[in-house]
Amino acid sequence: MSSPTSDSASTLTPERLRAWRLFFDSALALLDILDSDAQGSLGIPMQFYDVLVHLDETPDGLRMNELADKILYSKSGLTRVVDRMEKAGLVRRCVPETDRRSIFVLQTAKGRQTMEDARARHHQWIDENFSRLLADADVSAITRAFEKLCAHARTRRPGRVAA
Repeated sequence: MSSPTSDSASTLTPERLRAWRLFFDSALALLDILDSDAQGSLGIPMQFYDVLVHLDETPDGLRMNELADKILYSKSGLTRVVDRMEKAGLVRRCVPETDRRSIFVLQTAKGRQTMEDARARHHQWIDENFSRLLADADVSAITRAFEKLCAHARTRRPGRVAA
């Protein structure tokens, strides 16, 4: 019996290729649906929501490079997203007096309110498009699988150093 990390040619069975395709198709389709819903019901793109989630978890703000490590956008892409969020009044940049080389991103009061509104809608969306469709056993199985995939993917992202 081969391990999950053994010879890749032998593990690319039709069933594994089909699983990949289903994962890929559903992930892209769900992201499109989620972004469209966020734009329509909340007036913000999912990129904004992703940033707001991470800032909500760290009320003292995050350095731009820390934020870039947490989200799935490139550093240059993040700068444009933060520029747009700052114009919308959702975040503000701050240069601490103790470290003039760092730029922190902080949520504004409007950003916190937007996050609260978005969180409620996001949870409703998850229930409608994910939770209701899966049995508890399905959720347990895909959680274990996605934990492995996420750990692997986070170490392989371009520009990241493997842990």
